[in-house]
Amino acid sequence: MRLFWRILAGIGGLVLLLLIAVAIAISTVDVKNFIGPIQKRVKDATGRDLTIGGGIDLKLSLEPKLVVQDVSLSNAPWAKSPQMLTAKRVEAQFALLPLLHRDFQVRSFALIEPKIALETDAKGGGNWEFGGVPAGAPVAAAPAGAAAMGGLFVGDLSITNGVLTFRDGESGKVTTVTITDLALNARDAQSAVGARFRGSVDDIALALEGDLGPLSSLVQRRWPYPVTLKGQVNGQQVGVDTKLRMQDNTIALDPLELGVGKGKVTGQLIVTTGKPRPKLVFKLVAPTLALAELALPAKGAAPPAAKTAPKSRFIFSEAPIDLSALKSVDASGDVAIDSLVLADGRKLDHVHVQLAIANGVLDAPVIQAGIFGGKVSARVKLDANHDKDAALNLHVDASGLDLQAILAQGGIKREIRGGKTSVNADIAARGGSLHQWAGSASGTATAIVGPASMGHPTDNSDATFNKLAEAVNPFRKVDPSTELRCAVIRLPLANGISKVDRSIGVETNKIGATASGTLDFRNETLDLSIKPQLRKGITLNIDQFASLVSFHGPFNAPTVGVDAKATAATVATLGAAVATGGTSLLGQVLFKGATADTGAPCQIALGHAAPAAETNAAAPAAADKSAPANNDLGKALGKLFGR
Repeated sequence: MRLFWRILAGIGGLVLLLLIAVAIAISTVDVKNFIGPIQKRVKDATGRDLTIGGGIDLKLSLEPKLVVQDVSLSNAPWAKSPQMLTAKRVEAQFALLPLLHRDFQVRSFALIEPKIALETDAKGGGNWEFGGVPAGAPVAAAPAGAAAMGGLFVGDLSITNGVLTFRDGESGKVTTVTITDLALNARDAQSAVGARFRGSVDDIALALEGDLGPLSSLVQRRWPYPVTLKGQVNGQQVGVDTKLRMQDNTIALDPLELGVGKGKVTGQLIVTTGKPRPKLVFKLVAPTLALAELALPAKGAAPPAAKTAPKSRFIFSEAPIDLSALKSVDASGDVAIDSLVLADGRKLDHVHVQLAIANGVLDAPVIQAGIFGGKVSARVKLDANHDKDAALNLHVDASGLDLQAILAQGGIKREIRGGKTSVNADIAARGGSLHQWAGSASGTATAIVGPASMGHPTDNSDATFNKLAEAVNPFRKVDPSTELRCAVIRLPLANGISKVDRSIGVETNKIGATASGTLDFRNETLDLSIKPQLRKGITLNIDQFASLVSFHGPFNAPTVGVDAKATAATVATLGAAVATGGTSLLGQVLFKGATADTGAPCQIALGHAAPAAETNAAAPAAADKSAPANNDLGKALGKLFGR
């Protein structure tokens, strides 16, 4: 045992002598003498000027530390900023023993208060692309006594209180990254790298940590390169787990797992940079996703108070729609989400979207979702090359929608049994806002409601609908519910105007009604004349039954008027409902179970029947009795369109 301790003591003594020898060797070197040669080598290698304003200091210990004060590296000649890098202090700590073999193992490398300016020129060239020495220029020899570096490894890299800016030379856009704390740690070049970041990108606060692949894999471009990070973005919990591949100007994240809040998205994402714009190719799948979680909260506790915007008189928003993203990127992809929760709480099921963006044109041939208890499919094509006059083509088919859910979304709450609803629209429009699209729309939009039992509201929450329903249907005052057989709204549109000629029809078990007039989406006004009629076999005192009901005014505050004794010419204009033999397939489905004498108003509205006699006489300019209704109709429409 004594021999063991003597051998151990001998080895310890040798090590101690070796450390003392190295310390003496280093202490005899004046590191300040290397400032000039270092600057020369940097100039030869990069073509840039390295300035050391505060000198160099070597602090001796078992792991010597080199400290360089007030460092700056000049920028490319064309760059906006004169300096590419400035730092208050640079610290490098070396492993002692490998220095004897000219093996530089940097235990830690730190930048304190750096300012890093990255930018590209108009052609996409980066200021980090060093030109080096011109062709044929001589390369300076190494200083006397210096030998080639045997190896270089950096174990820990840190940046504290730094700022990095990136300026796009083509667009002029500047992105600012504030680095409160950045740390990369690895045992050796073949080990995984632990990563931590605290800071912000523009106004987005980031706090992330996780693991990256070995640095040697990244430098030697050995793919795939693993990346696993988790943390918070503006206080929202996020996470990413992917395999990175890079080739030429293409970056692939495959497979990709992205978590935001409680949602998780999996799939693949490929980004190809270059002219004329970057391109994204993606395929993403999510079991559940909430848009409210994707809308990250603003940095800071409370957003600044918004300026009070003038109240619009329109239901369809006049706010310009920003379509610039469609012109800044090309893309193609497929998204499938089992359950998507919209920002207002509405839930969409089995969402499936296929889209392509090329040269500023969005083409989405497949848009499918389950909503309001039914199914919706749509096709959209949008040409955004003219911001204020974007061309929109929209086709929508919806079936099996729940009427009660639709009305509830518009703020009209009542008990309804049945009422399966179908919607079809084929519209072309131009503009830069919802209002301009509505005001220029051409095509046809049709909504059809099947049999339903509709309870009457106990309050006055939807006074406009109550007033209109009572004017058309006097039985509503005495019956506990209205037994709807069918309802049809068919709007032929031309440049934002729909001229209705009995293409609106409603039938209950006791009455029927057709409407004619105009809906002008340019100024959002309507002027409709509605003719009620008793069903066959139903009797009612004529004084209790309006011959004509007018419905006119702005969409958000229409007026209901009653004419108890309409002229014969007016009644003839609206036509008398007639039963017809045979119906369309659509009619057969929706009107199944209706008696033969009830099909006419809805069939007329669908264009499958016509009155026995027609004239072109105009509807009366004003009704005998009129009363302005509350603006509940406008509120309901506004809720449906997110206003």
